[in-house]
Amino acid sequence: MDSSTPTIDRELLTALLPCPDALHHWVEYFTALNVPRAAVCNNHVAPFEYLRHAYFEPTKDVVVWAPRGGGKTRLAAVATLLDLLHKPPCSVRILGGSLEQSLRMWEHLLPDLERLVDDGVMQQRGTSRRVRLASGSSAAVLTQSERAVRGLRVQKLRCDEVELFKPHIWEAAQLVTRSIPGSPQARPWVLDGDDEKHVISGAVEAISTLHTPFGLMQKVVEQAEAAGVKIIRWCLLEVLEKCPTHRDCGSCPIWDDCRGIAKTHCSGFVPIDDAIAMKQRVSREMWEAEMLCRRPSVRGCVFPHFDPAIHVTEREPADPAELWLAIDFGFANPFVCLWVRACSGGEVHVIDEYVQPQRTITEHLEQLEQRAWGRASRIVCDPAGAGRNDQTASSNVQMLRAAGYTVRHRPSRIVDGVEMIRAHLAPASGPPRLFIHPRCTRLIRAMRSYRYADGGSELPLKDGEHDHLIDALRYFFVNHGRSSAQSRAY
Repeated sequence: MDSSTPTIDRELLTALLPCPDALHHWVEYFTALNVPRAAVCNNHVAPFEYLRHAYFEPTKDVVVWAPRGGGKTRLAAVATLLDLLHKPPCSVRILGGSLEQSLRMWEHLLPDLERLVDDGVMQQRGTSRRVRLASGSSAAVLTQSERAVRGLRVQKLRCDEVELFKPHIWEAAQLVTRSIPGSPQARPWVLDGDDEKHVISGAVEAISTLHTPFGLMQKVVEQAEAAGVKIIRWCLLEVLEKCPTHRDCGSCPIWDDCRGIAKTHCSGFVPIDDAIAMKQRVSREMWEAEMLCRRPSVRGCVFPHFDPAIHVTEREPADPAELWLAIDFGFANPFVCLWVRACSGGEVHVIDEYVQPQRTITEHLEQLEQRAWGRASRIVCDPAGAGRNDQTASSNVQMLRAAGYTVRHRPSRIVDGVEMIRAHLAPASGPPRLFIHPRCTRLIRAMRSYRYADGGSELPLKDGEHDHLIDALRYFFVNHGRSSAQSRAY
């Protein structure tokens, strides 16, 4: 990426850009960056989509999921440059997963400003890593501390390498943005009757690779998916250079990933030789997680074979199916109920979920019976539910039976139930037999995030978030899997 530029056109430098084509031209003219505009992989977008979103849709938060060395920090610096020049008096803060990471973006931004902006326009304060323009726009680097974040009021917060953030700093950072009136040349235009108002809206950008299973970036992505926040994702192939025709595809180490598209679709800045060298240094798992942005590493996952593309479906059971409820009791911890269709052919379909803390069993029953799936033939549950409650002198199991349900509860080892779930996800012979409806968002998240504790423990981690849903699911398999000779209601 060459940072040289031709003679500066001062009028073009600060002129509002009317369309994406003009934005692309501006970036190439003033920063010498030819940002790829075409996606290469399915479900990915081109890196230019991030700049387009930041410039033309600045009212919305965004999550940027990109590979290591994929240009995300450089493009965030360009987005900051555009905010300072085109949206006065916009205030931008750069918050990295570490001070070193914050400085990487700053070290891109500051040379751009020093090269493009006259001394009389830029008012920089010593070594404070802070800059202010005469228009009132400003940018600064923050450290990873609550003191730096709390009390802050800015319009744009760019969080680089969110994967490395401390969770409490990330939470505090969600409250720092505020919208303000902008100058007449600020974008976007917000119409209010016949009058035009110029508003610079607050937005948080989460920018990172996603490589740590169960890490902060994975939670950010999952929350964004649930809330409808835009996720902009590209991988190495979107930023890979065009492959020269003389290269032999048959012997190329990245053929399995590329399949020839580098010769026909790629137009990025990462050299082919660099991509090959990186792939040869790392495991396939790391390569797919950190460079191809397919999914985070499954190291430590209890269900590494769970794949939403395979196991999450709206498909209805093909065989006759019996409806079961699988329950994990809780009050301070959530009460969990899964609606499970057990098919005569062996398939299991989880079609709905209910997760709710701080309610009594009577209140839960009212909610369960309002669902549209009809009355379940059986309930399977935590054996601890057979114990009497000190306040009511009756057990949860007794209350379920009093409501007319047949209840099973069989003591079992956690590892036995986990193995039954695994056997249905990826049988040694035959196709998968466990499927989950997309509406079961909490269970899907639990299947992806349920993990073993650090230190080589043989038991999954009781994290208080995902374990209760998995417990309910394994109660189903442990009880449903008994032979008819063993089957009886306890």
